[in-house]
Amino acid sequence: MIFSENFYLDIEKIHIAHKFILDRVHKCEYPSGRGHYGLVYVLNGKAEYRFFTGVRVTVTDGDVLLLSPRAAYSIVTEKEFKHYTVNFDIHEDTSRLDLLSKPYCLLQEENTEHLKRKFIELTNTWMSKKTGFEMESIGYLYELLSIFYFDCINRQNATSYHRLFPAKEYIEQYFHQPITLEELAKLSNMSITNFRREWKKLYSEAPLQYRDSIRLYYAKEYLNSGYYTVSEIAQKCGFDDVSYFVRFFKKNVGVTPGEFRKLMLRN
Repeated sequence: MIFSENFYLDIEKIHIAHKFILDRVHKCEYPSGRGHYGLVYVLNGKAEYRFFTGVRVTVTDGDVLLLSPRAAYSIVTEKEFKHYTVNFDIHEDTSRLDLLSKPYCLLQEENTEHLKRKFIELTNTWMSKKTGFEMESIGYLYELLSIFYFDCINRQNATSYHRLFPAKEYIEQYFHQPITLEELAKLSNMSITNFRREWKKLYSEAPLQYRDSIRLYYAKEYLNSGYYTVSEIAQKCGFDDVSYFVRFFKKNVGVTPGEFRKLMLRN
C-alpha cells in the first residue's frame, strides 16, 4: 500500500497491462465509464480524449494519463497512437486517490523516461505469465503510481493547493446542497476572480464542474445499489427537478439514469 497525505492506495487487481496501437479505423469509446482505473503512457503519436462532460484533453509522446473508472469518454486520433495501458482496481474502502476526484489526471513533462522504463517492466512481467507474475506486476504498479503521484504534486503549486483545500473539502461534503462561488472564495480567503483562476489552473475545470463530477459519481453509485428510485437519487444528489437531473445525467454519461441502471444489471 502507498500512503501519503491525501493519497493512500491499496491495489486489488490488475486486469491487463499491454502495449496497444490505436488508429483512426478503430473506435475506442466508454459511454458508461471505463469500469477500471487506467494508467496510460504515450509512446508515439497524438490523441484527443473527449470526455462526455465536454472536457477535451490532447496527449502526445511521453505524456502519462491516469483515468478514473467512472470516466466516460472517447478517443480520437488521426494517425497511429501507440501507448502502454494498465487497467486495475483498488480497494475503494481502504484507498484514496485524491487526484481522481475528477475523471483524469495528466502528467506532461519533458522527460518521463523513468516512467517509461517502469511501464516496460510491468508489461513484460504481466505478459510473461510466469509464476507469481500477478504479484510482481502489482509491485511495479505501486512504483509507477508512486512516481506518477509525486511528479504531479511537485508540478503543482503547493501554496495554491493548500489555499484551495478548504473549498475543495466543502464541495465534497456539501455537493448535494446549493453552493456559490462567493462561499468557496471566502473559505479560501480569496476574491472570486482569483479563486476561479487558481482553481481552474490547479484542477483544469471550474469549481462547480468539480461539484457536478461528484454529483455524477454518487448518482452512479446510488443507481448501482438498486435501493433508490431515480427521483430519490436526484434529491440525494442535489437536484430538485428530476427532469433536469435526467438531462444532466444523459449529457454527461450518454444514457439516461434508467438506461444506465439496466446496463449495470447486465454486467
